[in-house]
Amino acid sequence: MLKLLRIIFSVFLLSTFFPFPSYGDHLVDRVVAVVNNDVITLSELEKAGREFFERIKMQAPAAEVDRALEKAREEVLSSLVDKYIVRQQAEKLSITVADQEVDTAVDQILARNNATIEDFKKELAAMKISEQEYRDNLRDQIMQSKLISYEVRSRIVIIEDDIKAYYEKEYTAAKGEGGYHILQMGFTWRNTVTLEEAGFDTKEAAEEKAKEIRARVLDGESFMELAKAFSNLPSARDGGDIGLFEKDEMAAYMKDVILAMHPGEISPIVETGNAYQFFKLLSVNEGDIVVKAPYESVREEIRDVLYRQKMEEQYNLWVKSLREEAYIKILL
Repeated sequence: MLKLLRIIFSVFLLSTFFPFPSYGDHLVDRVVAVVNNDVITLSELEKAGREFFERIKMQAPAAEVDRALEKAREEVLSSLVDKYIVRQQAEKLSITVADQEVDTAVDQILARNNATIEDFKKELAAMKISEQEYRDNLRDQIMQSKLISYEVRSRIVIIEDDIKAYYEKEYTAAKGEGGYHILQMGFTWRNTVTLEEAGFDTKEAAEEKAKEIRARVLDGESFMELAKAFSNLPSARDGGDIGLFEKDEMAAYMKDVILAMHPGEISPIVETGNAYQFFKLLSVNEGDIVVKAPYESVREEIRDVLYRQKMEEQYNLWVKSLREEAYIKILL
């Protein structure tokens, strides 16, 4: 299915939502928060947390359900307050999103997942989300991105000294367990019999994408950013970082290529099950000896890490400052 679709829909809600109790089959709506001139209703709160509501009901111990749901409602509501504050700030700055921008974003999501519009609609139906609801949330995300570019990104500067300091700390000292620090990228294809697995429609299409993205990595683009955008493996959410492996922990196909590599190198493409994969070796620790990746080979990866850290820090500070200036009344 469309993995990226689920990820992006979660990002719209700004943080991980958890559910809260429904009140029977018929919900009596009421206002649960006032944010400046806007109100948040109980039905909106329930809709935002509906998937996680069911998860808590199924997974939480019976004796802890009520307390877990109470805390969850507070967290959901706090996230919705942030969402409203950000939207209000965008309106204040006259930041808008045209229909064409939403259309383009949908096209990009389909292209990255090698999916058709029919796949898209089936996935929305499985998630119990209308196409209009999805597009509205996508519009909010685009608007938020524009606003963050305007208000936050301009404050973030990653200087060379910061990158070198991180490099010295993480790549030149043998700490903890030894092993091979590996980044992974993979492109899967669907099972031609059951069509249940996510990925490309054909093996050939997956191989072609693997070749294309590997070439971009070799041309100097960030392995981690490309992995997040294009890899079909679970490690994509971490930029392909699968951590440290000892020799005897590696699958045979991985060991064959990794042991032949030097830190900083990109492996050839290998076929594994129903995926084409390639790897980047960041560093090798053997006992007290550290074979570190050359600085230039990991410089952009480090910049990405530092950028994400500072972005999160600055975004949280910015939202906090907006909260302090806003009129917020919680009626939950």
